[in-house]
Amino acid sequence: MSTPEVPDVPEVPEISEAPVVPDADWQRLAGWTAVVSPLSTLRQAIIPAAIGAFGAGQANVFIGLLVAAGIAVVAALAGMIPWLTTSYRVTPTHLEVRKGLLNRTTLTARLDRVRSVDLSSTLIHRALGVTKVNVGTGVDEGQITLDSLTKDSAARLRRELLHSAPAPAAADVPAAAGPSPQVEPVEATSEGEVVARLDWSWIRYAPLNLKNLAIAVGGLGAVFGAFSDLIPWESFGVRVTNGEINGVPVEEVTRMLFIAVPVAIVGAAAVWAIGSCIGYAVRWWDLQVVREQGREGTTLRRSFGLTSTRATTVEEAKVRGATSTVGPLIGLAGGADLNLLTTGLEDNFPAVLPTAPEQVVSEVGTDILGEDAFSAALTGHGPRPRRRYWFRAVVATVVWTLVALVPTVLIGVFGDTWIWWIPVAVLVLALVLGLLGAELRHRHLGHALTDRYLVVRSGSYTAVRTALQTDGIIGWRVRQTFFDRRVGLAQVTAMTAAGQEHVDIPDVPLETAIALAAAATPRTISEFVE
Repeated sequence: MSTPEVPDVPEVPEISEAPVVPDADWQRLAGWTAVVSPLSTLRQAIIPAAIGAFGAGQANVFIGLLVAAGIAVVAALAGMIPWLTTSYRVTPTHLEVRKGLLNRTTLTARLDRVRSVDLSSTLIHRALGVTKVNVGTGVDEGQITLDSLTKDSAARLRRELLHSAPAPAAADVPAAAGPSPQVEPVEATSEGEVVARLDWSWIRYAPLNLKNLAIAVGGLGAVFGAFSDLIPWESFGVRVTNGEINGVPVEEVTRMLFIAVPVAIVGAAAVWAIGSCIGYAVRWWDLQVVREQGREGTTLRRSFGLTSTRATTVEEAKVRGATSTVGPLIGLAGGADLNLLTTGLEDNFPAVLPTAPEQVVSEVGTDILGEDAFSAALTGHGPRPRRRYWFRAVVATVVWTLVALVPTVLIGVFGDTWIWWIPVAVLVLALVLGLLGAELRHRHLGHALTDRYLVVRSGSYTAVRTALQTDGIIGWRVRQTFFDRRVGLAQVTAMTAAGQEHVDIPDVPLETAIALAAAATPRTISEFVE
């Protein structure tokens, strides 16, 4: 099916030559920007500086240090340019940002097109009392960045853009660099409604996040690989003679391994549990999700973080749906993750909460979506997907067994040692995991259509339930491979501007797919199904 007409695209900030305006109307960035910006530039220049210094230092250490110092000075001077050249102002109708050294330009964004305001502070920002501001206008190219403003000025700017008429202009800082003066903050019109806040009992889910564990293991592997040449492997040589390993009887070594391996596993698990809980606490410290009254409706503000803080505000009208993700271990513990499908953010798939109890995720999702879409009864896709998944599991088992069988045969033929248990173990493991995954995938598969939402669930060991507003669907794609046509299934994708820009509905009977698309967006595809 062809994609229907796309709705109006939000306005991208205009880029134009800077107009002639009174300088008094413009506000400068915070004075500490002259410190923050060079430090950020220096951080990006560390690797080039190290490479240049190392290369030059091969011939002369003094020259190497001189090269590193030169790169650092150039980076620091380049980092001061934003503070020297950037200014901004809020008019009754527009946000205007003026920047550039040689090529002066002005970025303008209409206030009624501002969809989100993101306030973020790294450890350096927090130490200096400043905040980075990202203003979203509804499209990825529409981000306007001010790095950095004082905390009070950033909070006032957020309110001016999303909640109220512009406040009286006040310069952030004097012309010279230095600590920013205190600016009297504008009082909020309402404290807002707290939708959710962090419950420290949720920290029990932190060690169960396999994705973070995989990232940690990968990072350790990369570090180990980088420094492996420095390890004196020759000192760990293993010599097997007369039933002894390095002079120790094999039986004794076996007993030692039976003790050492479990102890090492338990120790690694304890280290991971402690580290993951610390990371969880540092990232999600003081999390709050608050609903506030905005300029053109309600907004959602999410703030969190200990060392690096972040506060993101988005119009609730730009929330097109949400997803609930239940991982394998987290699901066994009764937890789930909640993400929104939005437009106008740098990340259109933001996490609303850390991993939390499934009931909490459902309640918060219902509050934000306006209906209990996550509990909607799903329609299964029939027995055909199950047969397909089981067949694929058996084929994958055969392939993995053959892969394990090849080296076993080669070792047996040329090494006169038959390690028969390896292909058998691979066969059993692949078959059990494959069939279990196939059955879980079939049980998780389903869809539903409520008054306002298309609800889809899919996945095997990780189940993902997505609720997408039917008003946010801008098109459909229905695909059928040769094998799909033989069994009457189709791969359906609902196109949207929110989140990851598509929601997949796998292995749907073709007649069901057409009926679902027609019911969800009747005006869009009515001409194609008549």
